Amino acid sequence: MEKKFTNREVAELLSNVSAAYQVKGANLFQIRAYDSAADAIEHATSEVKDLWEAGQMDQIPGIGAHMANYLDEYFTTGKAKHFEALFKEIPEDMFEFLKVPGIGPKTAYKLAKSGVVSIEDLEQRIKSSWLVKKGFGEKSLENILRGIEEFKRKSDRILLPVAGEVAKRVIEYLKKHKDVIAADPLGSLRRRVTTVGDIDISVASKNPKSVVDHFVKFPELERVVEAGERTATIVLRNGIHIDLMVQPPERYGSLLQHFTGSKLHNIHIRKIAKEKSLSLSEYGIKKVDEKGGQFAQDSLFKCETEEEFYKKLGMDYIPPEIREDTGEIEAALEHKLPKLIEFADVKGDLQSHSIWSDGHDSIAEMANVAAALGREYIALTDHSYPSVNFDERLKEIEQFNYSQSKIRVISGLEVNINADASLQVPDEVLAKHEVVLVSIHTSFRQDQEEMTARIIKALKNPYVDIFAHPTGRLLLEREGIEADWEQIFKVAANAGKFIEINAYPNRLDLPDALIREAKRFGVRFSIGTDSHQIAQLGLLEYGVSTARRGWLEKEDVINTLPYSRLRDILKIK
Repeated sequence: MEKKFTNREVAELLSNVSAAYQVKGANLFQIRAYDSAADAIEHATSEVKDLWEAGQMDQIPGIGAHMANYLDEYFTTGKAKHFEALFKEIPEDMFEFLKVPGIGPKTAYKLAKSGVVSIEDLEQRIKSSWLVKKGFGEKSLENILRGIEEFKRKSDRILLPVAGEVAKRVIEYLKKHKDVIAADPLGSLRRRVTTVGDIDISVASKNPKSVVDHFVKFPELERVVEAGERTATIVLRNGIHIDLMVQPPERYGSLLQHFTGSKLHNIHIRKIAKEKSLSLSEYGIKKVDEKGGQFAQDSLFKCETEEEFYKKLGMDYIPPEIREDTGEIEAALEHKLPKLIEFADVKGDLQSHSIWSDGHDSIAEMANVAAALGREYIALTDHSYPSVNFDERLKEIEQFNYSQSKIRVISGLEVNINADASLQVPDEVLAKHEVVLVSIHTSFRQDQEEMTARIIKALKNPYVDIFAHPTGRLLLEREGIEADWEQIFKVAANAGKFIEINAYPNRLDLPDALIREAKRFGVRFSIGTDSHQIAQLGLLEYGVSTARRGWLEKEDVINTLPYSRLRDILKIK
């Protein structure tokens, strides 16, 4: 298969290098370097191949001189001799098994050396007890089977922030054309669903053919699939398909509405329209002619805006993020829709990481970029690794705050809840910090009762403030933990603890359905980017999108507060 050098391909290559090093017993720093680079590339908003061609590889954190040389050789020749030599000593089948959630490099290596040749073969050998006879534990094989089921459910869908950033570039390009009046994403991307398929984009224009001609010249184009008078489909170099639809401006609201809502939302809307003797389409709203059920030819209400469209049906405008037929239509008819949180409402970021743990940039660099983005404060919540000198880190934060006045750095920690429900560091360390996040990073397969008790014990710790990325899911990689969320939300609300909405691309966690449930119990929320490099600080908008999908209002999220009020809530002295 011809290499396209997409970010996903390059990230997988570097992850495989890391896995090979782990099997060979290389040093931890070498392994971590490849893992960090793979993660940075997978979640980069620009294509690494494009950055290489532009001589801007230094924009990707974690790629040192040696790795840059290897990648230069890889992009130039299609392979890197160093990587090829490393992989020769490893069974090739091992890398296939790494795609299964829960299988690490050493287990994958052992499976490959045992004679397992594919994921399908692995599943059959587990079910036939062949691997038990080879010395594999029954419990670990059960977990692998669950991982295989997760792997089967994966798709070629794209993480929302990745699709969102690609769509931004396309829309920005389209808007440069003189005939483009408006341009917007459509479908699941506009609803801000966690993963999307192909990217659909709409344009309002009086000259659709000129817009289509401009669209098919997009700089990141690989090929044109089709191009007509009003529609076109292209494939980008990263493999993403983009569909374009152009509509006259007087019908643009109808187009947006028709291609934004979920299937169930649109079915419900059409039912309401039918009760009013109306028919809906992307061209507008028509009155039904009582004679023979035909449409009156002169009755088309074209709807330049979506507000006009919903008003014609007797509804308030429904924000795209909640068009899922989960009560929004009834609320719009009764004029009881919530005033959803806006990105502009958010004053700061309540989770980020620096070089003190697994981040790539210093505290000052993270804070300065956050300030440039208009943030009033940022919580630096490095992981509570035992190797961290907490006092020195706190001193650096304090010195930075004294040295400038444009942004406040809140001293924080992200602390793992151990499998036995203890926290990774003692209370005396927690007490020194202004905000403490707890999260699950290990033992994801505990049963529901044990996991629930583990989380609740952590939330009852007086020094804990926020439960971070609560379900622990990794989109397209790993499903979330099993827990009694009703119990957890009740404890959080009663104890005055906050639940995080994590904006990191493959998390977007807490999921929207659980956000709505948590709000019902009186829980309040924080939003954090979970940034590990300055380039990720701009991802805050995707946390806000997830909050909007969960029907949250400004008052539900603590980091809509100015620092002067936030400090009182977090009891910062």
